[in-house]
Amino acid sequence: MVSMLVYNCFYVSYVFLMGLSLILLPISVSFLWQNKIAIIYWSILSLNSSSIDIPLILDGPGMMTSVVVLFISSNVMRFSLTYMAYDYFSTRFNVLVLLFVLSMNLLIYIPSLVILLLGWDGLGLVSFLLVIYYQNAKSLSAGMITVLANRIGDAMLLLAIGWSLNSNNWMIMNMWESGFSVMVVMSVMVAAMTKSAQMPFSSWLPAAMAAPTPVSALVHSSTLVTAGVFLLVRFYSLASSVKLFEQVLLVIACTTMFMAAFSALVECE
Repeated sequence: MVSMLVYNCFYVSYVFLMGLSLILLPISVSFLWQNKIAIIYWSILSLNSSSIDIPLILDGPGMMTSVVVLFISSNVMRFSLTYMAYDYFSTRFNVLVLLFVLSMNLLIYIPSLVILLLGWDGLGLVSFLLVIYYQNAKSLSAGMITVLANRIGDAMLLLAIGWSLNSNNWMIMNMWESGFSVMVVMSVMVAAMTKSAQMPFSSWLPAAMAAPTPVSALVHSSTLVTAGVFLLVRFYSLASSVKLFEQVLLVIACTTMFMAAFSALVECE
């Protein structure tokens, strides 16, 4: 009875995520083909002349990234139908994966640097909870490495918010070149390096393999690490104005690639 309930829970999540990805696919292709961008302001609270709004951006690259995230996460659920069927805490695993999808989509669809922290911190927290899922000493040590590496990225984003105060807004598309643009770009680049496991912050990704196999194989290795890359895509209009930005990024990426290749040569487990 319990296993059937778990099966139904995973199956509903699988159908839901796969359905969303299939619905968004033609819309994202249309936005890419026509090179369209739509910004929606969702008003949460309005009091007299003041209001609290959350901006949402719909564009081709962002929606296509969301489709990939939803598709991969739906396959995680499909894999978990059998792999996690007899796990005692499988319902918690289901909820954590759904929270991961929600955090990733917040990161994709929110163009404000301040509110974007909701998705960024959500990814770090859910990743930590997934890594310590089995609740043993090895998982806890791996989770601490993961969360501490991601906290560096959070601190860098907070620094970027502080450096961009003179722009009078935190909308990523409206940031212009200023005296502090180099510091903003450097902070964002370091934050992206921590989330994408680039050198010298790459130690958390092998440690994160302590999470359940569906998460290790499909989420951490192919979805979470793209969050840093996507952040750089969002900031590229500002980052490209900084001298040697692309060259430095190329050197870091190549160093990480060679480090991973040489590490694989001596891997024994």
